[in-house]
Amino acid sequence: MGMDITSLSSFVSSASTLPLYTVGSGGSLSAAHFVACLQQRLANQFAKAITPLEAVALSVPKQSCFWFFSAGGRNADINDAFKEIVIKEPKHLCITCARSGSPLARYAQDYEYTEVFNFNLPSQKDGFLATNSLLAFTILAFRAYQDIYFHEESSPKCLEDLLPTNCGSLKFFLNTLRDLCAPIFKRDSLIVLFGPSTQPAAFDLESKFTEAALGHVLLADYRNFAHGRHHWLAKRGETSAVLAFTTDREKRIADRTIALLPPNVPVVHINFSDQGVYAPVSAMLTVLYIVALAGEAQSIDPGRPGVPAFGGKIYHLRGIRNTRKNCDVEIIIDRKAPHHLLQSSEKYEFRLREESKKFIHELQRKDFSAVVFDYDGTLCSQSDRFVGIDASIAEELLRLLKAGVPIGIATGRGKSVRISLRQAIPNTFFDRVIIGYYNGAECGHLSDDSLPDNTDEVCAELIQIHTALYENNDLQYISKITPRKYQITVESLQLKNLQFIWEIINSLIHQFGAPGTKAFLSTHSVDILAPSVTKLNVIDTLMQKFRITPDSSLLCIGDMGAWPGNDCELLNRPFSLSVDQVSPDFKSCWNIAPAGYRGVQATLYYLKCMHAQDSITKFKMYNSRGDDTQ
Repeated sequence: MGMDITSLSSFVSSASTLPLYTVGSGGSLSAAHFVACLQQRLANQFAKAITPLEAVALSVPKQSCFWFFSAGGRNADINDAFKEIVIKEPKHLCITCARSGSPLARYAQDYEYTEVFNFNLPSQKDGFLATNSLLAFTILAFRAYQDIYFHEESSPKCLEDLLPTNCGSLKFFLNTLRDLCAPIFKRDSLIVLFGPSTQPAAFDLESKFTEAALGHVLLADYRNFAHGRHHWLAKRGETSAVLAFTTDREKRIADRTIALLPPNVPVVHINFSDQGVYAPVSAMLTVLYIVALAGEAQSIDPGRPGVPAFGGKIYHLRGIRNTRKNCDVEIIIDRKAPHHLLQSSEKYEFRLREESKKFIHELQRKDFSAVVFDYDGTLCSQSDRFVGIDASIAEELLRLLKAGVPIGIATGRGKSVRISLRQAIPNTFFDRVIIGYYNGAECGHLSDDSLPDNTDEVCAELIQIHTALYENNDLQYISKITPRKYQITVESLQLKNLQFIWEIINSLIHQFGAPGTKAFLSTHSVDILAPSVTKLNVIDTLMQKFRITPDSSLLCIGDMGAWPGNDCELLNRPFSLSVDQVSPDFKSCWNIAPAGYRGVQATLYYLKCMHAQDSITKFKMYNSRGDDTQ
């Protein structure tokens, strides 16, 4: 409860609008089921818990998220699955591991778009069933969702607060639970009935009973049990028992179902209604104690059941990962076109391959007179938004400037970018850098203190839309509106509302926008631009200030090249590279970074590909192993 979960909450927020795949093995698969349940119930998004074997076989949707769970981060399956998924580049990827410095965390360090949450268990080493790490995963994940969806709810102060009844002490609870469950521990088979909130706990009970050889478990929710699974009790009732988990949501149907069960079948009914939103956590904790008591009744220690020799050999088998040839080439193609389109048309895939080769060939033979960058997501990561650009990026920019190559930077922000760049670049090069503030509304040298105009009085073309924004009741509660002279930024207070905000703004522009008014999407906000505003103004200013002729080549680099991303105009030029989203245009906006590189990491790769001399830079690709690529 005392751990800083800022990064986990950030990941949950980012995943709130997308499908989520949760990945785990053994006890960690129970954590995956728990988080998938939370994602479906709270984010109202598709979520699925999968094993590593399922993960490597998956055709990963680009607009999806993955969350890996591993107690120790050492087993081959979870590591192989991560290696396979990370190069398929889902939108967001998170690892949660109950051991710092694990092999899994070390692999993840090679891919900066991956969020890694490592911690060491206060209880130190786990047993065979990894109960402590599972409980830790459960608490941490629930806190992260609580931060986003119901932060006003009170949190438990101790373990006893999570027990399903007001029992007063853990000892009393265990004695009560032992007496309650004694009849069902005498039966060979256990049917576990559950509702949506207690489903993860039911899955965990089945997992632990099987792994510790405590008994045969069959799972069913209350209504699926009605569709034939009840027949098990008709034929095998004498050797079976029922364990029923309920919350307020399904209490009525649960009570009616239990009342109709055969009288010779022992039934234990545990109700978690008094736990409110914490019912799923309480159910998971209760299962851990049920497993302990089942082991006690059978004289089996579930934490140390003994691993047979053949089991150890099976555990250490390798080979679930697919071997991908020409990985970097394949990912360039995959980024440019939907997977289903590549599968359905060989002619389309062939043309795409040829166009990619042509683009890369032309890119590497050109002399570039200047380079234009987007700022946020390209030169500066989201995590460094209020810090500035990384030293490695600054070093590469300085190398270009020293070689006489002018640089343009197009940003949706204002003065903060000027301040950050001045901290990263020596003042002797300020006049070699052109900044286009507020998406190109105002362009000038880095040395110019008069830019940008930070007035909050909008220009004549934006007055009507500005008024409409402030009068819209929905936007008042879910966004922050920041007006500037030629741009209005509408920032979503919660990421899950961004799409809704985008739809509202487009409707308002259609009704009240002056001709030529545009709106573009960034990671957390929508920028509304006056008709004359475009990031292409940075290119025009560069050409004018440095006397670059129209037939000279400029290289443009950004992160949101697909419409309605705020780099779609900038990356619509012939020589343009994306570090994230690409457009469908074969002539521009390719992402040719190594597989798994995204954002600032991809930008750094592109910068290292630039060989600058005598005010010109050439682009020479190398692969992720450092070899030249033709």
